[in-house]
Order: sequence, then structure tokens, then C-alpha cells
Amino acid sequence: MNKQPAFIELPSAQMQAIYNTVKQVVKSNIPFLITGETGVGKEGIAKYIHENSPRRDNPFIAINCGRFSAELLQSELFGHEAGAFTSAIRQRQGAFEQANGGILFLDEVPEMSLDAQKMLLRVLDTTIFTRLGGNQPLAVDVHILTATNRNIEKIVEKDKFREDLYYRLKGMTLHLPPLRDRTEDIPPLVDAFIREFSSEYDKEITSITPEALTRLQEAAWPGNIRQLRSTIQTAIAFTTTNILEPKDFPNIYPEFLQTLISIWGTLPQETQHAIWEALHPETQHIIMHELSAQTPQPWYSARNSIDADTVDGAESLNIENMNQNQILCAVAQMRIEKFTSLREAATSLGIDIRTLQRHAQWSETDNNKESDVSA
Repeated sequence: MNKQPAFIELPSAQMQAIYNTVKQVVKSNIPFLITGETGVGKEGIAKYIHENSPRRDNPFIAINCGRFSAELLQSELFGHEAGAFTSAIRQRQGAFEQANGGILFLDEVPEMSLDAQKMLLRVLDTTIFTRLGGNQPLAVDVHILTATNRNIEKIVEKDKFREDLYYRLKGMTLHLPPLRDRTEDIPPLVDAFIREFSSEYDKEITSITPEALTRLQEAAWPGNIRQLRSTIQTAIAFTTTNILEPKDFPNIYPEFLQTLISIWGTLPQETQHAIWEALHPETQHIIMHELSAQTPQPWYSARNSIDADTVDGAESLNIENMNQNQILCAVAQMRIEKFTSLREAATSLGIDIRTLQRHAQWSETDNNKESDVSA
């Protein structure tokens, strides 16, 4: 089964701004150019435009321009007459005729051949086209939406895409940010995908644990919503419980967790303690679960050295996507701010003052705190 998921209006400020923009201009016939990484939800926004437009009761036709050869794409868009080419055994309507009165969404539009671009520009200018192999002019009324995950301006500069067509298509540009930059959109997406695939696999999956959801929110998601959907699908297909747990996502590791794994053994115990304090309790739980079999003692010691009150009142440090130097710098800076002297800050981390200053990228001009470097 390869059905498209239902559209979900997402809560992040970035997406809400896009929805508001669509509602302001959707009643016009201004073309929309939707940009963003692969899998980020460009077709979902195209459908949102359709559902909020005066054309909502007319067809929505989507064509992926990257899936067809130059000749076949022209046939897909404009149709053909019988005998127009070798395999054209009968007349066929193209996407323009099918979308008449509605919306035509052209995904991966930079993949169009120059001949197809020329024909598209002519339709935009005249609202008239002919089928391949035909000579009868056909009038059409469509609202054009296009999308790309590439830098179309650079393609135009290389003369791979017509500049005049580009300016006709970019009437209103909507850029969809990657999922990693709007993690508040992940919970409603996960809930929707759980409902979708629970039904598909005839399972009664009711929810996801906070620990598992934290893991999903901390992942990088280079494939964006499409990758998240596939991940939930796989988890539901193989889970044996009615609640998704961290064990159902064995291949999803946040980038900062990978960094911690690689450097943990090289850090003094006091530094380990400081970093551990700064982690969210749910993240601590995930880390303990994943690393207990590999390096049980350091994490066990760190866990037992912090009581519940300390965790609840811990300093807040978001180390997602940080590298080793950035993590050490942030921890050192937090300790400098916490203690009255550099000596106390360094002692709290089990390092000397010069090492503390190096990690914190600290200088005497930063503040008036006593350095005690000579001690």
C-alpha cells in the first residue's frame, strides 16, 4: 500500500506563518513556488493551497517532472494524439486537461526539458495548448503550483532552466524549513502516522512513550517528514507492544548522543557529572538504556551520584548538534558563571584553571572574576 497520508496542519511558528501567507493570497491566481529539502512536505502544502482555494471542488493533479523522460513528460503534461510517437496507440489527455478548472502541481520542476519548458511558458502566456501530434488548440484554466528541492536560481544561471519561465512561476515563494528546525511538529506527525499504520497493519498501537518521542525529536531527520513516516511505519510493523518504546527505534540516535559516546571515556568524572546534570531526565533515561551494555559503570556512577532534587534543579544545557569542543566550552562557561572563582569552577570539573579557561575560551577581560592562575 502506498497511499498518501492525510494533510496535517502543524503547530510550529514557521508552518503557521506559511499557512497564514497561503490564506492571504490563495484566492488569486498567483503561481506558488514551494521550496525545501526532500521529504519536507511540499506536496502537503500544495494540497493545503488547493483545499483553501476557490478551486477546492475541482481537480488537484500532481506530476513529478523528474520521473519522466523529455518526450514522456510532454505527453504527461499536454497529452497526445494517436500516432504522435511509437507507443501512442490512442488519444490521451494530459495533466493540463485533467486539471482544467483546478490546480496543477509540478514537483521537481527544474527537471523539465527545455522543450517542455517552452510549451509550459506558452500555456502560461496564452492559456492555450495542443496535444503532441495534434493541431487543435485547447483552452485551459489551471492554477499552477511548482516545487523543487534544488537551488533553482543556480540552475537558471547555468541556462538549464528558462529565466522567463522561472519568473512566471515564482509569483509567491514558500520555503519549508527542515523538520530538524521545527521539532514541535514531530509529536502531531507521530500521532497521525501511528493512527495511519496501526490501521494498515491491524494493530492497536495507542501511543508512544515520552522517552521514545524524545529520541525522535532529537534525531537529525535528513529525509524529513518522509523519513519520519517510514520510521514510524517500520516500528509499528515490528513492535510487539501497543505502545511504541525506544527499543522500537534502534537506528535513531541524536547527534549529540553519538558525540558523548565518542568522548565520554576521555572526560574527568567531575566533567561527566556536570554534563549529566545538564541533560533532560528523559534523555538521561535513553542514554542509560542504550549505553548500559557498552559502558555501564561510568553512566551508572553518574546516575547514582545525582539525587532527584539535583536533576530537577539542574542547569539547562541544550547540546544537540554540538561537537566535543562546543560541549566542553558550554559546560566550562556554565561552571564559571556558577562559582565565585575560577579555582572553584575548575575544581568542580576536576581540571586545572588553565584547562578550564581553554575549554571556556575565557580571558581576563571577560569579567572581574578572580582567576587564581598562579595557584
